[in-house]
Amino acid sequence: MDSALNFLNSNLSVFGIPGAKLISAIFILVISLLFRKAFSFWTLRYLSKLTSRTKTKIDDALLDIFNPPLSFLILLFGFSLFLVILSEHLNPGVENTFRTTLQFGYVLVICWIIYRSADVFTIYLEKMARRTKTELDDLLVPYLKKVIKITAIIMVILKAAEIFLGMSAAALFGLLGGMGLTLGLVFKDIIANWFGCGVIYIDNLFREGDWVQLDDGKVVDADVEEIGIRSTKFRNFDKTISIVPNALIANSVVKNWSRMFKRRVKYNFTIDGISAGKLEKILSGLRNILSNDEDVHQEFHMVNFREISGNARIIRLYYFTKTTAWKAHEQVRENVNLKILQLFEDEGIDKLAYTIVDLSDDRPDHFEKSIKQ
Repeated sequence: MDSALNFLNSNLSVFGIPGAKLISAIFILVISLLFRKAFSFWTLRYLSKLTSRTKTKIDDALLDIFNPPLSFLILLFGFSLFLVILSEHLNPGVENTFRTTLQFGYVLVICWIIYRSADVFTIYLEKMARRTKTELDDLLVPYLKKVIKITAIIMVILKAAEIFLGMSAAALFGLLGGMGLTLGLVFKDIIANWFGCGVIYIDNLFREGDWVQLDDGKVVDADVEEIGIRSTKFRNFDKTISIVPNALIANSVVKNWSRMFKRRVKYNFTIDGISAGKLEKILSGLRNILSNDEDVHQEFHMVNFREISGNARIIRLYYFTKTTAWKAHEQVRENVNLKILQLFEDEGIDKLAYTIVDLSDDRPDHFEKSIKQ
């Protein structure tokens, strides 16, 4: 045995490496390649049969994620043993290059697993997000997959720069910090819109389908059609689309009409030339109409003789309907108005002796929603 080893070392020496060690190192590489092939063909096939019998799909997904990286990891182990066997006979520069390359290979395997697991991870996050009440997580989960993949790629780039270019981690993070600051200034509007999207969901300003006014209608007065990461789409009354950046929405006064639990009606009655007794009967009759109507919200309503303007007596009528649906609200107003006209007729008020001014905050030209409601 010793004579065979001496023969190999003396006759098969290559670049100063003894033949016996060289053959051992090559043998390790061959075994690694064969084991890698067997792992991919036999072991994974057997594991896939086992996972196919289970009810859950996560084991199948994990097997698919780890298959290529683990196969590559077996090859790295083989080269690591190859380096251990030959390290004392290699040039220090060559050994260092070999060692750093292997280090990079192990980092690459980890980042590869992270990158491949992003799809499966986000699928289960989406399932969890659907169980929550908030919609912000549903919106952000698809972007999380991209963030995970980009993070894995950045880790590979950082490690490659550290190993092959000799840059320290502190220098790399300093460089990235400077780049981040520059990019932040360049994309500050986009970032502000992202935070604006978060404000919309966190503060629960509105949801899709709500009727919203921004800054009393100066920015927009329309239905929310779609809330995006960068901007929100609104459907105007004339069926056109307005696209408003989320940063502008976050800095606006938002009035959400769809959050009403009751809807206001406000009138001014101007009646000419009636006596105090007649006016008192009119006021009492108006109050009775509101108090006895089951569709009028009884928490608060009022009828008051507010002022005298020449020969005219001005009455303010103020109440809320229980319903906020447009069509039902209009029907309640109609019923109350008919009762008011009947009261005026019963009290002998000439139709030319009074005027009515509607002071309600109504939504114009919204007939389609009326039909649906």
